Amino acid sequence: MKSFCIGVLAGSLLSLFLPIVPPFFTVFLLLPLTILLFAVRYRFCAGLVAFFCCWVTQFAAYQTEQLQLLNYSAPLHGSIVGIPKHYAEYSQFTLRLENSSAAGYQIQLNWSQPPVLLQEGQRWQLNARLRPVAGSANPAGVNREAQALLQGVLAQGSVMTDPEAKLLPHSVSLRQRLIARLQQATADLNTAPLLLALTTGQRQFSPALWHGLQQSGLAHLLAISGLHIGLVFGWSFFVLRFMPWPLRYLACRQGVALTGALLAAFGYAWLAGFAIPTIRAAFALLLMVLAWLQYRQLSYSHYWLLLTAGLLLVQPFFVLSKSFWLSVLAVAVIFTVLWLQPRYTRHWRSKFYLFLRFHFCLTLFMSLLSLLLFDGSSVLALVSNVLWVPWCSLLAIPLLFLSLLAELAQLPGSNLFWQLTDTLFQPLLWWLNWSALQSNSWWAWPDQHWLVICSLLIASALYLLSYQRLFLYLGVVLVLPLVLAFARPAQWQLHLIDVGQGLAVLLQYGQRGVLYDVGPRYGQHSATASQVLPYLRQRGVRQLDYVILSHDDSDHTGDWQLITAFYPQAQIYTDIDHIDNAQPCRAIPQQYLAARLQMLATGGDFGNKNDSSCVLLIQLYDWQILLPGDIGAKVERQLIARYPQLTANVLVLSHHGSNSSSHFTFLHQLAPQLALNSASLYNRHQHPAIAVQQRLQMLGIPLHNTAHGGAIRLDISEQALHLSEYRAQRIPFWLQKPVGNAETLLTTR
Repeated sequence: MKSFCIGVLAGSLLSLFLPIVPPFFTVFLLLPLTILLFAVRYRFCAGLVAFFCCWVTQFAAYQTEQLQLLNYSAPLHGSIVGIPKHYAEYSQFTLRLENSSAAGYQIQLNWSQPPVLLQEGQRWQLNARLRPVAGSANPAGVNREAQALLQGVLAQGSVMTDPEAKLLPHSVSLRQRLIARLQQATADLNTAPLLLALTTGQRQFSPALWHGLQQSGLAHLLAISGLHIGLVFGWSFFVLRFMPWPLRYLACRQGVALTGALLAAFGYAWLAGFAIPTIRAAFALLLMVLAWLQYRQLSYSHYWLLLTAGLLLVQPFFVLSKSFWLSVLAVAVIFTVLWLQPRYTRHWRSKFYLFLRFHFCLTLFMSLLSLLLFDGSSVLALVSNVLWVPWCSLLAIPLLFLSLLAELAQLPGSNLFWQLTDTLFQPLLWWLNWSALQSNSWWAWPDQHWLVICSLLIASALYLLSYQRLFLYLGVVLVLPLVLAFARPAQWQLHLIDVGQGLAVLLQYGQRGVLYDVGPRYGQHSATASQVLPYLRQRGVRQLDYVILSHDDSDHTGDWQLITAFYPQAQIYTDIDHIDNAQPCRAIPQQYLAARLQMLATGGDFGNKNDSSCVLLIQLYDWQILLPGDIGAKVERQLIARYPQLTANVLVLSHHGSNSSSHFTFLHQLAPQLALNSASLYNRHQHPAIAVQQRLQMLGIPLHNTAHGGAIRLDISEQALHLSEYRAQRIPFWLQKPVGNAETLLTTR
């Protein structure tokens, strides 16, 4: 059986690197082959083929149902799952379909003015404009397409007002009522966001609190997962196992305690909304309890392989989840450390040493995994875990569970439990707020090949397994790429961050940078918080010198206050009147390190905020990069009249590629080797315009658009410009949208 499980694991890893998903008919060839291989004891190959059968079958079903749903014209019937999010301008919710062929799948909808307050469990008949799920593609961002596969979400869209939606007969779910009661009970507590995250799975954190979780390395502590499900199971089993039992029932005490504890863990997972991490943890407990009830002894390795293979066969799309690999590999590290440590020790110093050794090994491996998956790691992770994992596991979270039970049972004095719980969580909240202010606590290590990180993981594993001599010989070879990476000189780079229908351009040199526009903000959605700040952190930008806001449009100004909060030394340059402590664009220093920054005069006030954009020309190594904001064709003609010698090697298209800009004469004089554009996929403006694409094609100018390529990085040297698109590098390759241009492009002199 171990060979079969290893085969499943190998198949899941191999699937990430395939260019396409095999067609569905291959299942009919693979299924008999799986049975045959298993029968003749080629179980590794059987596991490999079994994973591909499950993967191809589920992906084909997803694609078929998605295509049928997008062509479905009748009203949709469905019930709301999860807790809807309510903003000033709209409400956002997930609808589980009931009447179409895609019954059981989900869609994500926005509703600008719902007639009643949306709640979980409501059933609706409505019409919606739907499109495939697509999100921004940045190295530090969330892969929304992969999330949609994991959660069974076929499409996203908005509710249509005509015809009017109808509320169907329904009853408010028990979970919704319980969550409302918990929200009311914790409303006046300072630590309410933490308490709700650990009881209901609702992580309604402020940007500062999110930043503190990432900087401290404690994001796992406030996401309901194996730690929390395991605590509920462990405490429930302890109470049921050691409570007074009648003599006649002593024989079945163990089985009843295991079953009761498992039911308590599943009840907690239900209250948390059966999120993917809770499902994985519940499955792990179920597997363990079944083994115990059958009196079967499973080794650490056997249990881990059986758990991982079982999860991948039931849900092959777990292979796309970073949290899945973090959790199962964390379990593997824990099992390895427990296997290597002595089982019994009496001296308190030995126990404390083993405790520190356990957390050091776990933090080391998780930091390396974080480098592999997120291009960085928190330097506070070891201290944070040593301090707060025991604190929360032994004191804060058990008391939180008691408060939860007291509230659900409506016991008198439950508010005192909540007050005491709030007191115990106050130090953790203080630590998170303090961590958010530590700008140097995130170790960014971008642009490193994954083989380098894997080499470090192998070297650490050899040391952990006490192969000292082998580690001594191989360690130097494996760590050499890390030394070379630190010795590498800084390089100039230009980043067009994928912020959807907006603009954010970063000019970076080492740990310093200049930011031109900060992405869009529409209502409660802030690309500045969700895309730009994580991108700056991932790139290792610790000093943001200048922030240039081209003009007063929300898709360019975004959450500029958030940028100044995290980079207080940044000087703002803009011609927007109502921004305090800002200097006009023309006052920007012309020399920035080795680059020359020049604000081009546009010729006057046109009474149009787009035409009043600050136009920035960057000159570096004799390369010229033009950032024109949202100026229109009239201003473009005035620019080339005012600067008859103006040229540009790289042009960021004005106004996201609108037909009102990018005039033929303007493009012809500039004659750029590269045209970059920032727009969202399926945007309602249909940017970039067909006419603009035709002009660029006529002039032989290649176009790279964030809608198709994701974040665009331009490596700048004296000899060449090297362009790369993030989507072309992001695995799995079969999940990426097709791009219209080459994946990489090298421009030389």
